[in-house]
Amino acid sequence: MTKQKLGLMALCLCMALSGSPDAFGAPASDKTEAAETNEAAAPEAASLAEVQAALDADNAEKAVELLKPLVKKKQPEAMYVMGRLALEGRGTRRSPVYAATLFQEAAQKGDIRAQNAIGTAYARGQGVKRHYGEAARWFRKAADQGHAVAQCNLAYLYSQGRGVRKSQESAIEWYSRAANQGLADAQYNLGRLYMSVKGELQDDVKAVHWLEKAAEQDHARAQNVLGYMYAEGRGYAQDNAKALQWYQRAADHGLAEAQYNLGYMYEQGRGVAQDYVKAVEWYRKAAEQGDATAQYSLGLMYDQGTGVPANLSEANRWYRLAAKNGDPDAKAVIRSQERGK
Repeated sequence: MTKQKLGLMALCLCMALSGSPDAFGAPASDKTEAAETNEAAAPEAASLAEVQAALDADNAEKAVELLKPLVKKKQPEAMYVMGRLALEGRGTRRSPVYAATLFQEAAQKGDIRAQNAIGTAYARGQGVKRHYGEAARWFRKAADQGHAVAQCNLAYLYSQGRGVRKSQESAIEWYSRAANQGLADAQYNLGRLYMSVKGELQDDVKAVHWLEKAAEQDHARAQNVLGYMYAEGRGYAQDNAKALQWYQRAADHGLAEAQYNLGYMYEQGRGVAQDYVKAVEWYRKAAEQGDATAQYSLGLMYDQGTGVPANLSEANRWYRLAAKNGDPDAKAVIRSQERGK
């Protein structure tokens, strides 16, 4: 049985405030046309432009001061951005509760980014009590208006059956909408879903198509899974050299699963000359991030004196850490040791 590791699907990440489609200037709701014909909106637009300039200059404190009067006027875009800053503790005290309050108000006024944000808050129980039904409701409002991250998040809820009836068909539909907009998280999740779904929907060729698109955007988890697909010959002809290349790219991003997989490839001599010292190096990087499988593997290397001088004390230290973090092989070693006492 392969010991290589895959990552998990998850809610899509919120986009950064600056230098992204969620920065000022992106359409916030259907209010755009009305704002263009309303001269009273001009001062607010100028103030929002100043806020964006402050964020671009990494001056969150100034952005907060500029936002305060706009928030007091219940300007939805300002409430959304202030909520993001409060959620992250940038330029102001961190307060998920205050952030959720602002997101809720802005969402009710039609700001689609706020609708995604309050949906995320409900899904994570961040500043509000977790409620997947409410999360799904808000994600759908934004998703129906074409918000890619909300589409990705709604797809995730469908794939897990949280707040909505579980439906892999609906998950694929919504992931596809977001993936076709170029959202790397959605492309990754769609690829993972095509890999793992049961029955007629399972399709390794479609899986690698979407994983490639995400990997080419430097999505580390997609790069790791793409390495796995090459190593296992799924969706591609089996190619250990290409597997190693993708694992390396993901490992260089600091992804623990990829660091472990790279160590495994060096230990086994797959796609590269066998090198136990390199295997230990990569196992250690992953183990120090808390990866249980890497901790067990590092313990085994110390136990056997492979790539490092034999050291039973160090081996047991890593075995115990791995067992504590849930690795079944490490637990078996600890049980065996305890029976032998």
